[in-house]
Amino acid sequence: MIKDAIAAIDIGGTKIALGLADINGQPLPFRRFPTRVERGPRPIIDEAINELKRMAGEAGVRLVAVGVGCGGPLDRRRGLILSPPNLPGWDEFPILRLVKERLGLPVLLDNDANAAALGEHEYGVGRGLRNLVYITISTGIGGGLIINNQLVHGVGDGAGEVGHMVVQPDGPPCGCGARGCLEALCSGTSIARRAVERLVKDGRPSTLREGSVEDVTAHSVAAAARVGDELAREVWDETVHYLALGLSNIIAALAPEAIILGGGVSTSGDQLLLPLRQCIRESVKIMPVEQVQIVQASLGGDSGVYGALIIGRRALAARDA
Repeated sequence: MIKDAIAAIDIGGTKIALGLADINGQPLPFRRFPTRVERGPRPIIDEAINELKRMAGEAGVRLVAVGVGCGGPLDRRRGLILSPPNLPGWDEFPILRLVKERLGLPVLLDNDANAAALGEHEYGVGRGLRNLVYITISTGIGGGLIINNQLVHGVGDGAGEVGHMVVQPDGPPCGCGARGCLEALCSGTSIARRAVERLVKDGRPSTLREGSVEDVTAHSVAAAARVGDELAREVWDETVHYLALGLSNIIAALAPEAIILGGGVSTSGDQLLLPLRQCIRESVKIMPVEQVQIVQASLGGDSGVYGALIIGRRALAARDA
């Protein structure tokens, strides 16, 4: 007997992640392929759909719904992707209409950080928690809020945009148009930028000078700081300081059981988490901050595709309601 399955599409600027799960949520195969954004959105989605069909055939299942996660901005209700910075050419791209036309199945769309929050809540380190905040720290900073086991979208689907809290008034400009946002100070892009600015202005020796400035990344800054590079350590400590300010504000406002950190910068592990927890303990006095877990996402780069599976289940439930 052929079993029904949910499909997931997690759209990123560098890779597309695909997944299947049975209707009870048990994961089946996952697969990835490079986005290669220069191809444009339709060939990319065509490849994703063809691959999902192939995966379903290999697993011997029948697809019944699809969940899609993608970086914003989005128009979730109309099913449009609205020109994300990492997906050039995706201008009001009708992702839901295209998937429905190709597969004839119910489909739902949500922000990739929201999807990752759902994934960690059900499958990852957030299992068993009612209230959590998921934050991805990568090229940018995004977030998803789960309150009383419910994903919060807010006005204009704007809930969870933690990367655009102002933590340094009149600080560096942010891509959103404001200044001093968390994203402008603590994203992977910002870490690399601030390190390069110091290299240019400061004549101190640094292992970061061993390549060109184009080679400086958040990962290389973290690695240099770990081996005692003074300039890199200053950049890293500054990052921890501003990130702690942002997380302290979140804790004071929401008192979540956990803040889960994902994205490339979070993979530095204890190098980030230990000083971050200490700064937050020193900053938050209004509530018992020791009861708030500050932890790394346990699903790694798959948080989003796990969440897209949950979104797909919701698409199926909405059809059957």
